[in-house]
Amino acid sequence: MKFFEREDNLENELNRGALWAITYGDMMSYLMIFFLILFAFYSSKNISSQFAMKSIEETFGKDNEVVSTIFSKHGIQQIARVEISSNKITINFSEPILFDPGSDRLKASSLPHLKKLAKVFKDIPNPIQIEGHTDNIPPGRRSPFKSNWELSAARAFSVLKYLVENEVAPEKLSAVGYGEFKPISANDTPEGRGTNRRIEINIIRHEI
Repeated sequence: MKFFEREDNLENELNRGALWAITYGDMMSYLMIFFLILFAFYSSKNISSQFAMKSIEETFGKDNEVVSTIFSKHGIQQIARVEISSNKITINFSEPILFDPGSDRLKASSLPHLKKLAKVFKDIPNPIQIEGHTDNIPPGRRSPFKSNWELSAARAFSVLKYLVENEVAPEKLSAVGYGEFKPISANDTPEGRGTNRRIEINIIRHEI
């Protein structure tokens, strides 16, 4: 009887070992995918980078969750949405995260997150474009901004200035304000307008 108990215990131990090996294998697979993404994104001359990106896209269908691991360790996923397309990675911040309504001054609570993001940007060679967007409601009479264009541009520049102050190379940064003219939701509801009030930071993929 004890023999069978020992045999069962041994089988359980082997099963636990197998589960550990599977988990470890999955982790290594994701690490490999992560470095392939970095290679495909950063390489500007090697044609094999195009093949690597194509292989990843065919396997995962541009799975945002996989790409998002680039930023998750810095806490960016907690306050922003990270997306990937064929030519850029976009980090989308809604208005309340970075700015008070109608203001172009960065909120103190947002600075630690932007500082961590600056550390990421310091180490990559890619161009980084900062876009400011608003809803379609004009600034109030007391606002220092005469149009949403001015407000969105001022907000984008505030982010750019902070990144430069945290040692991101200014030559790879640019800022632009689109006002209400590039909405991602309808402006006929409070929720839609809230979605449209945003800052998008785009990491531009190098041309092959």
